[in-house]
Amino acid sequence: MAQSMITVAPMLVCAFWMAMLALDVKEHGDRAAHRALLLWAAAATLLYMGHCVFFNRDTLLLPLFDTLYVVCNLAVFPLYLRYLVRLTEGRVSRSTNLLVAVPPVAFGVVVGALYLLMTPLETAHFIEAYLYRNSFDSLAGLVWWMAVVHHAGKVLFAVGVVVTLWVGTRKVRRYNRLVDSLYADTDNRRLRGVTTILVLMVATCIVSFTANAIGRHYFAGRLWLLAIPFVMFSMLLFALGYCGYRQQFSFEDVELGTDGPEAAPEAESMGQWLAQVRGVMSDEQLYLLPDLKVDDVARRLGTNRRYVQQAMNEELGMTFSEYVNRLRVDYAERVLQQEPGITVEELGQRAGYATKSTFYRNFARFKGYRPKAAER
Repeated sequence: MAQSMITVAPMLVCAFWMAMLALDVKEHGDRAAHRALLLWAAAATLLYMGHCVFFNRDTLLLPLFDTLYVVCNLAVFPLYLRYLVRLTEGRVSRSTNLLVAVPPVAFGVVVGALYLLMTPLETAHFIEAYLYRNSFDSLAGLVWWMAVVHHAGKVLFAVGVVVTLWVGTRKVRRYNRLVDSLYADTDNRRLRGVTTILVLMVATCIVSFTANAIGRHYFAGRLWLLAIPFVMFSMLLFALGYCGYRQQFSFEDVELGTDGPEAAPEAESMGQWLAQVRGVMSDEQLYLLPDLKVDDVARRLGTNRRYVQQAMNEELGMTFSEYVNRLRVDYAERVLQQEPGITVEELGQRAGYATKSTFYRNFARFKGYRPKAAER
């Protein structure tokens, strides 16, 4: 009973997010790449269904679910990477789709064919000798080839884990840098909890890599050992699903706009461009406008947004978001000194912030303390 509850937990977590994402896609369409995340959740559900069959020793169903397990085990990390690509780049190339789909399907076809070709005695011998004892001893013919294919799948899985972690973290960071360069207010545009997502990705990859290296056979019959990875996977999968489900903004929603007019002849250096940006921001206090965009500043200067971004990056080493929020916080600090009785809500609104929490976070980030004098 306890083993059944432990082994079914990750599957139920994945099934829950699969249902939630399916309802969300039905109601809102493919916002924030939720359809790609739904595909990942479906594969993860089938993967842990295969685990349930394996650890509960249902040998009659094992050939079918072991085949599904091989497919989904090789697909689950690439599918999550595909989701990140869809989320951060807006489209998934045909070559990426092929790289995600072909290896799992090919391995699944081979494993399924070998199960069909093996006799019942050979199947039983493979299950007992290799799946539950991880032994190549006494394996021969089709049984030996089946074990080789499973071993190759473990190696390919490890490669998929490393590639997903490396490529996924790079794409998440690049997307957030893009958002920071275009918008002053990024809370609802950045990947929510980017640090959390990256930490979860690392943790999931480490646990998966370790469990794959040890092998499922090692946990069979050891309830307390089995509980450790399954509880960890349940929590990690729930967190990954939660972060993805809450995300409502993606690359497709980014307002890239057009490049606009070329730079004016008199602006010959980035330093001059920065001086112009500082002038218009200071004179007109554009930084106090809610939801300010770099295009707004570029249009005010009659220039190309790339020059505004480049001036900030090269001369100040800041993104547009950081530059504007520093100005807002400086302004809020001055107001706070002049009007110590002002409320936090009013102070944040006057500084250009839509929410109290965003104001608090940015004030603490750039000033190193919270505006306690204004708490009322």
